[in-house]
Amino acid sequence: MKLDAANRETCDTPFSSIFERYYSSETFRDRYRSEPENAVDVIIPVIHTNELWRANLLSIYREVPVNRLLISDGGCIDNSINVAKEFPRVIVLDHHQYTSLGYCLRLLIEEVETEWFLYLHSDVYLPDNWFCAMKKHQENYDWFGCPQQITVMVEYKNVDKLGDEPRPYAGSQMGKRSAFVEGLKKIDDDYVYRQEDLVLKELVEKSGFRHGWVEDTYHYHQVMHKDSPWARNLKRVQVEVEWSEVERKRQAETQLKGLVKYLYPSPNLVAEAEAVISILLDIGGTDWTEISKWIKKTNPVWLEHIKYWRIQMKRLVRSKIARLYRSIRSCK
Repeated sequence: MKLDAANRETCDTPFSSIFERYYSSETFRDRYRSEPENAVDVIIPVIHTNELWRANLLSIYREVPVNRLLISDGGCIDNSINVAKEFPRVIVLDHHQYTSLGYCLRLLIEEVETEWFLYLHSDVYLPDNWFCAMKKHQENYDWFGCPQQITVMVEYKNVDKLGDEPRPYAGSQMGKRSAFVEGLKKIDDDYVYRQEDLVLKELVEKSGFRHGWVEDTYHYHQVMHKDSPWARNLKRVQVEVEWSEVERKRQAETQLKGLVKYLYPSPNLVAEAEAVISILLDIGGTDWTEISKWIKKTNPVWLEHIKYWRIQMKRLVRSKIARLYRSIRSCK
């Protein structure tokens, strides 16, 4: 069912966090209705989206006077296209036959009819006044972006270990009062804070009781900003993704070939290319002779900057670090 168009309104609903806003039932607002003179085409390539896709589209239509929303359907594997079609002025381009994002972007930009356009990722949510803030810079730039404010919602099992066994499963525990009666007398008002799971486990076991880990249920642990005198700003989140060998090789090959074919070899890009080549050599199935032949044929200027000895050094350092890490792990 199509969404009903509404005039542009200012969002005055107080939200305690962006997460609350993600999942709120916001009214559809179509800024184009009140500001057609500033209308722009918006392009978004889609293979699949996350559960916030509809919320992201609501933010786009709220903030941007969307002339047309141009969707590249590169072989969508979920219901993202049907969700997009609920919104007004959506054009879906069938790009199933193309393999690269770059070519789909080319076709999308060639379809743009407005002087200015926006390229947005499907997992982007626009905050209030985004379009006004960006539009001010049209006099200074012809292609520009703004910083990312990362919000992380990833579910994974925590496998925090201390030596050979996991730490106590803190966060949702159950205990017998009698197991703590004597041991609690040892706790003074001093240092027990982030190691309380280890201290409580020790008290229980030293009192002759049993500590354990259960595996048939779980709890959700939330990591997000809190307004508090002891609040800590979240600076970085590292998410480790398990890649198949096939995907690792495909990712490395396309990264290297895209750099070499389309870009000039600046020092930073050369360092990136050498790192990727070292990964390809580690994976196997190719060698430096084959890689260098392709570079010479495609964009030979890169061969003046890429040094095979540096690539070998990267492989050696990575190998030594891996061995050191395994050695440290085995000593715990």
